[in-house]
Amino acid sequence: QGDVGVVNTMLKEDNLDAQRLYLFSFWVQRSPTNPEFAYKKYIEVANAIDKQFKSGFRYGFETDRGYIYMKYGQPDDIERREEEPSAPPYEVWSYYDFPQTHQTNVKFIFYNPSLAPGDFVLLHSTAIGEISNPNWQDELYRDANGNIGKGSFNKNAERVFRDY
Repeated sequence: QGDVGVVNTMLKEDNLDAQRLYLFSFWVQRSPTNPEFAYKKYIEVANAIDKQFKSGFRYGFETDRGYIYMKYGQPDDIERREEEPSAPPYEVWSYYDFPQTHQTNVKFIFYNPSLAPGDFVLLHSTAIGEISNPNWQDELYRDANGNIGKGSFNKNAERVFRDY
């Protein structure tokens, strides 16, 4: 959060030299021997994520899926459910080994409550430090004709989340 405040201040002040110096020092910290190469690789990934996860509202790297991908890398498995009658489209991402938090079998569930193309939001995760919503199934199935709860007909997300 500290970097966000610094960047926002620099953008407000419109000081191009300060912005350049900040970016240079940022990439030197990550790759002291070749900061330009590290920056170019990052931009390459950001562009690919933009193409893959762009929604009508945001760049791909600004979406929840794009942010998680940029932060943790490509998941080991993605299970997509687009035609479940009781739920909007959703995806379960699985990371088998998650060194950032020393966890295994970490899951993220994204869903698209607006049904707008590509507009998936993070609903729940088992990753330490990320959104954890114990009532994620109620939220996912909230529009299922008042039939809220686990184990109901055409409600497969719990099994998908557990098994994939």
